[in-house]
Amino acid sequence: MNPENPENSENSKNPENSEHFLHDRPFSRAVYSTLSGVYQQKMRLAASIGVLAALATISVLAQRTVDIIITHGKILTVDADFRVVEALAIDEGRIVARGTRQEIARYAGPKTQVIDAGGRTVIPGLIDNHFHFTRGADTWHEQARFEGVGSRREALAILAAKAASTPAGGWIMVQGGWTTRQFADAPGGFTLAELDGVAPKNPLFVQEGYSVVYANSLALKAVGLNPADGARRNAQGLVSFQPPMALYDAMPKTSAAQREQNLTDFMRELNSVGLTGVYSLGHSDFLAARAAKGPLPIRLWETLPFDARDPASVRAAAALIERSRPNQFDGRFGIFGLGEVLYGPFFDLAPRKDPWPADIMNEYGTLATAAARAGWHVHQHVINNNAVTDLLDTLEKVNKRQRIDLLRWTMGHVYDISPSNIDRAKALGMTLGVHGAAMQAGAHMPLRKIADSGIVFGLGTDATIVSHYSPFVTLGWVVSGLDAGGNRVLDETLTREEALIAHTRANAYLFFQENALGSLEIGKQADLVVLDRDYMTVPAAEIKRIRPTLTMVGGRIVFSAAK
Repeated sequence: MNPENPENSENSKNPENSEHFLHDRPFSRAVYSTLSGVYQQKMRLAASIGVLAALATISVLAQRTVDIIITHGKILTVDADFRVVEALAIDEGRIVARGTRQEIARYAGPKTQVIDAGGRTVIPGLIDNHFHFTRGADTWHEQARFEGVGSRREALAILAAKAASTPAGGWIMVQGGWTTRQFADAPGGFTLAELDGVAPKNPLFVQEGYSVVYANSLALKAVGLNPADGARRNAQGLVSFQPPMALYDAMPKTSAAQREQNLTDFMRELNSVGLTGVYSLGHSDFLAARAAKGPLPIRLWETLPFDARDPASVRAAAALIERSRPNQFDGRFGIFGLGEVLYGPFFDLAPRKDPWPADIMNEYGTLATAAARAGWHVHQHVINNNAVTDLLDTLEKVNKRQRIDLLRWTMGHVYDISPSNIDRAKALGMTLGVHGAAMQAGAHMPLRKIADSGIVFGLGTDATIVSHYSPFVTLGWVVSGLDAGGNRVLDETLTREEALIAHTRANAYLFFQENALGSLEIGKQADLVVLDRDYMTVPAAEIKRIRPTLTMVGGRIVFSAAK
C-alpha cells in the first residue's frame, strides 16, 4: 500500500535528516567531483577550500527568499512517515522546505506570498485514477449534480436552482453520479409532478447510470414520448451506453465558444472539490489543443485511441500499440496508457457462471503482449472475481513471454476479488483501482483484505455517469463504510491514513510520478489542498462534506473559496 521510492528518487538526493532546502544540496560532492590529476595531490588544501566555499554558499542560501509560504497549518505531508508540519516554502512550483512556522519564516522576502492557513488541515492534491472527463465537460453548462447529496429535498432544491438560472426552453440534465437510495428522507426515483414542479419551463432529465432515466413533460414530449406514462423510463435508446441516445440528441449542439467555457468551468469545479489530477480514460483533440496553449489547472493523463473490437481488428491494433510511444505525459498533460478496455469483447459487467471463452482471452493475450513489449501501462476494466481469475490466467502466460511486472498494470473497479487473486496480481507487479462506482453499486468490496495484502491500490471514481466525482465522497465511503445516504455498503473499511494515501501517493505511483507528486516533500510539485475542516478528526460520516478553501497545482492557486 505504501510504495517505496527507488534509490535514485528525489528523496534519496534530499536526505530527510534535515527538512530544509539549503541542507539538501551535496556541496562537498560537487566540489570533489572536479578534482583529478595534480589536484588529487593537493586534497587537503582543496578540502579546506571546499569547506570555505560551502560555508559561503550556505550563507547565501540562508538569505534566499521563495515565491510562496504556507504557514500556521496542520499539514499532512503523506510521506512515508505521514509526518505533520506547520509550514511549507514553495519556489518555482516546488516545495523547497518544510518545518515549523519559525523555521520557514526565514524564507520570506518582500515579494513572497504568505498564505496563513489559520490552523486548517492541508493535504496533498487529490488524484483520481479513473475518470471520463470529456463527457462531463462537454455539456457542463446544462448540468446539475447530486454530489454527496443525502436528501431528496436537497436534490429537488438543486434542480430548482438550476432551472431558475436557465432561460426558458434551455435543457437541464443530471448526468448520473447518484442512486435512488442516497435520499435518506425519501429513497426512490423522481415523479413527473416533482420534475415538472422544479422545471416548468425547461426540458429536464435525470439520468441514473445507464439503466434508468427520469424526465419531465417537456423533455418527454421533445423525444415523442407521452408524459402520461410517467417520468421513469428505461434508458435504452434515451441515454444508454450506446446510441441511439434520443434525449442527448434532442439537446442543442454546444457552440465552440460554449464548449471552451464549459471546459474552463468544469476544471474549476474539479479544483473546487480538491482534484489536482485525473486519469481521463479516452483521448480528446479538444483537450490537447487547450493544453498546448498553456498549463491546465489540473493534471490530465489520457489513453491511446485504438480499435480492437473483434479478431479482425486485433492485428492492426497491436501494431499501432507497438509503434506508439508510451507515457507521453509531460508533467501536465499527455497520453499515458491503454484502457479501460484493451479488447472490446472482454468487457466484464454481470458475473458469469462459465469462464470467458478461450478465443476472447487469446486475442486479449495478443494485445497484452504487444502492450508489454512496447512498455505501455494498461488499466483494465474488470468487476467480478471470476473475470479477474480469467484475466490473471492470461496475464501470467503473457508475463512468461514478455514481462509485465515492471509496468504497474492496473485492474480497475474490482468490486469482487479473492485473496488468492490479490496475491497473484501483486506477484505480477499489478495495482488495483478502487472506485466510487462500487459505492453507487452497493458492492461490498474486500478493502481490508486489499489493504493488508500490501498490493498498491489507488482511489478513483469512474465519474461522471456511473459515479460522483468528489474525492471526499469517496474518502468518506471507504473510511465510514457508508454511502451518500448513510446506508452501510462496506463491511471492510480503511483507516483515514490508508484512504488518503490511496487518493494521493499511491495514485502518483500508478502513473510513475511518485518522485514528483502525491506527497508534500522537498523537491516535489506543490500540489495541495487547504480544507475547511480536519480530515483526521471530523466524524467519519461527515468526511463527504469536507470542502476545500484553496487548491494549488504546481504552486499556482487554481481555486480559492474566498474568490
